[in-house]
Amino acid sequence: MASEMNCSNCDQAYGPDDMFCENCGYDFLTGSLPPDFEGVPGAPVEGDSPAEEGIEAPDVASLTESEVEEADAEQAGAPTESREVERTKFEISVDRTFFDQVVTGGEIDFPSDPVPTQAVEVAGDEIHIGRTSESRAIHPDLDIADLTNDQAVSSRHAVVRVVGEGKFQLIDVGSTNGTFLESPASEPVEQGEPLDLSPGVPFFVGAWTRLTVVIDG
Repeated sequence: MASEMNCSNCDQAYGPDDMFCENCGYDFLTGSLPPDFEGVPGAPVEGDSPAEEGIEAPDVASLTESEVEEADAEQAGAPTESREVERTKFEISVDRTFFDQVVTGGEIDFPSDPVPTQAVEVAGDEIHIGRTSESRAIHPDLDIADLTNDQAVSSRHAVVRVVGEGKFQLIDVGSTNGTFLESPASEPVEQGEPLDLSPGVPFFVGAWTRLTVVIDG
């Protein structure tokens, strides 16, 4: 059985066929470290001065891989825990009453086979609502044309902004046919003006699409 040796720089064990230390990059043939080596925390480097008085250096050889990665992340100022991304749930449906009140003169026909009500969850603090346009490189978080076959929605139609736990705002970002809050018979919301949007209160876009923010529980 081949015997193992220890790196003279960091004391990491290595085999007789190894040319470099897997831990610190020490070159066993030339007896030198790589040019960009900044030192392994606590590793003895030949010629270095002792550790700062009163600070005990950790024993790197005794650390687990995850502990070493966490120490590196803290040294680099990186967060050790990832923030959970908030998700907003929408109930999306086809609304015949809205269609009858906003569409006149046979401009567009109500779908003969409307899609059923859907529940869709979207991550992020700003949910963009509209219609995909490949030529303009627009890809909304909620593609209404795809979800309800509603082509009357603008490419950039509206935004739902998460402003707190269970608190939302609705903003029309310049739609052609308007965004309607609570009642399809109401006036469209003023473009660019954030309006408080309560969970459970519907809003309407396009020719027949109804959306509602849903809070489970």
